[in-house]
Amino acid sequence: MRKYRNQIFIGLFIALAIYIGLLLLADSQGRLQTEGIVEQLRAFPIILILPLIFFQTLVIFFRFLEWHYYLGVIEARDKISLLDSFVIFVSTFTMVVSPGKAAELLKSVFLRAKSGVPIARSAPIVLAERIVDGLAVIVIMAITLYAAGDKLNLGTYNGINYQILSEGIIYSSLAIIVTGLIVVQIQPLAYFCLNIVRRIPLVNRLHQPLVEFYESSREIFKLQHVIPMTIIGVGVYISSAAGFVVVLYGFGLDITWQVIMQSAFIVGVASAIGALSFVPNGAGVTEISNTGMLLALVAPINPIVTGAVAAAAALIQGFFHKWFRVLVGLMVGLLFRKRLFSDDLENALEEAKSEHDAKKQAQSTIKHHPAI
Repeated sequence: MRKYRNQIFIGLFIALAIYIGLLLLADSQGRLQTEGIVEQLRAFPIILILPLIFFQTLVIFFRFLEWHYYLGVIEARDKISLLDSFVIFVSTFTMVVSPGKAAELLKSVFLRAKSGVPIARSAPIVLAERIVDGLAVIVIMAITLYAAGDKLNLGTYNGINYQILSEGIIYSSLAIIVTGLIVVQIQPLAYFCLNIVRRIPLVNRLHQPLVEFYESSREIFKLQHVIPMTIIGVGVYISSAAGFVVVLYGFGLDITWQVIMQSAFIVGVASAIGALSFVPNGAGVTEISNTGMLLALVAPINPIVTGAVAAAAALIQGFFHKWFRVLVGLMVGLLFRKRLFSDDLENALEEAKSEHDAKKQAQSTIKHHPAI
């Protein structure tokens, strides 16, 4: 299993290279005022690292609740120990360095090795986690926009209209997710949409995989599961926003209602931009977004937020918001490597490969013999 561990290290290296490259590119184009960042980082109170770790631990706790709940939905919770469930969940944090977090699907392979649950049955959990997190972000951002009003001070910075950008992200994401959930709840409507896909050239090859995915995930996306997990997702988002408030406090800002609203809003928008960028773990993208929004929203009423302060705050927030869990996952993976990388995992990987090859062969047969 050494080759899989090496792939994780390679992924981390690539993500960090992209992260550094994007920051250097932004700096060379004058988008970030980076002079004095090191001094600002040195001035950040070390004691505040403790509450930052606490809030990120809360994030991990809430996310684990989501994962373990969904194991119950697919009737896998009783087939795996709590420790194995926790180890699989946390260790796969290292896989968020893959573009689009596609490698997180390896959770299903680990689960198959430990519980015998088919990979196709547990794979939708990864998407379900992303959807409930997205719903939670939208809910909090919508509440923030409504409750804060003009206190958010949305405007334009460096040619970017954050009012339009933010509303576009919120409303388009809400429309996509709500539409998808409505379609899933109504089975005839779902199959009607799937049949439309079958008639569209180029994308019709996705019809059968989409049908299989829908049939395996229909239970997971029922509202009776989505609603409580979205509430848990709100806990994830609030914990992340609270951590950002601590970061800003460390750079001299008073903890006011306005700063709390601005922090919650910035974390949501930056997270969405990072996720949509498909850059591994949003490397560099979320930091640049955080810096820009701090300068656009917070700096006008808090002169203490200079370019260097904004960039330093974004770097610290980026580390604890994204890279802290990667490091935790790496440590858990190394500590429990024998528990994870076993002969059962090799068998599960071979089974997954066989299933994938069989599906490709079936699709190829259907393509060349439409009458079948």
